[in-house]
Amino acid sequence: MTVLDRAGDAMNWMFPALPWTIRISYKGRSRNVGSGPEKVELACGTEASVGALAGRDLSAFLDHYAAGGADINGDMYAFVGARNHVRQDELWRIKLKYQLRYLGTALFPSSVRRKLRAVSSHYDLPNDFILSYLDTRTRAYSCAMWDDPLRIGNLDDQSLEDAQHDKFTMALDGLDLQPDDKFLDIGCGYGYAVHLAEAKYACRDAMGITLSQNQIDEGYSKNLKLLHYMQVPAERQFDKIYTCGMISHLDRSEIERYYRHVHGMLKSGGKVWFHAIIPPANSAGLTNYTTISGTFSQKYVFPDHFQFPLHVHLKLIEKLGFRVRNVHFRYGHYAKTLRHWYKRYVENLPRTRHMITPSIERAWHLYLTYASVVDGPTSVLKQIVCEKP
Repeated sequence: MTVLDRAGDAMNWMFPALPWTIRISYKGRSRNVGSGPEKVELACGTEASVGALAGRDLSAFLDHYAAGGADINGDMYAFVGARNHVRQDELWRIKLKYQLRYLGTALFPSSVRRKLRAVSSHYDLPNDFILSYLDTRTRAYSCAMWDDPLRIGNLDDQSLEDAQHDKFTMALDGLDLQPDDKFLDIGCGYGYAVHLAEAKYACRDAMGITLSQNQIDEGYSKNLKLLHYMQVPAERQFDKIYTCGMISHLDRSEIERYYRHVHGMLKSGGKVWFHAIIPPANSAGLTNYTTISGTFSQKYVFPDHFQFPLHVHLKLIEKLGFRVRNVHFRYGHYAKTLRHWYKRYVENLPRTRHMITPSIERAWHLYLTYASVVDGPTSVLKQIVCEKP
């Protein structure tokens, strides 16, 4: 039996009910995985890449793909969508030898220096490249809020620009932002929330912090600073705090330190709006440190990021003394946002390709589609509104 035959058998075993066909090709021969119309081809250019499939090691295959040892031709959503048809969730777990790589970030909080490097490695890619797939109104690199989020594949019902603007307005209205409030946006991106606080809500003391110099240089407000949240003193000085998506950049051991510091920065009677993608708890124990898709993102896209089930957040928040006022569950918003980003990414690649490496180009194809399909309509955006007594 050839390595290609073994690869076909292995993938058919992993995805026994795949309702479309993925073709694996190598040296002029091919094997099919699944049934129904062919949607995508895994064109293996090296024996190592097809051997990874034969060994049911999709994590290694994605490494070969990122390095140029294999191509994914056709419908990228059909490739990543196979995740939803895996024989059992446990098979989406990476091998133990790979899990050891993430042991340190699971046990020890990142230093400020390490976090600066991790965030800069993504957000300080060429500015024109990042902006090519974001909306032009807010330049927000976080989940938008859609009027009809469950129509994930409909990209014509509402503009990304309006959905992103609505996300910020919803949060600042929910915080009841007032002109005399001292306002802080942690992980402010290009500072649209700070700009909106100043322009629409007449807030006279607003500040945003980010770890990306690009975002400050091209930001919407002059009141953006290059600071790690731990560099802002916890002196009970803010009336309202907003943080959108930044929580996902915290590693497993850092989350309690973060919530404690935010609690310390907030005045008594102050409010905070925590906005984050939060996965449901699962019996298989799958996390960003153990899954094929999660660790691919750790390696190539967002180093030192993690996503926690809701009960982890609420336990810490309440233990530290916050009063939880509202928890909003929003389904489908993240997946639909990513569909818009990927469409713009592909459309703009002819003019942005020279700005990035081939490995980044390949990684972004997977990052922007995996997160949409793997989460899909069940992706949960949770917005937690808290008050400090």
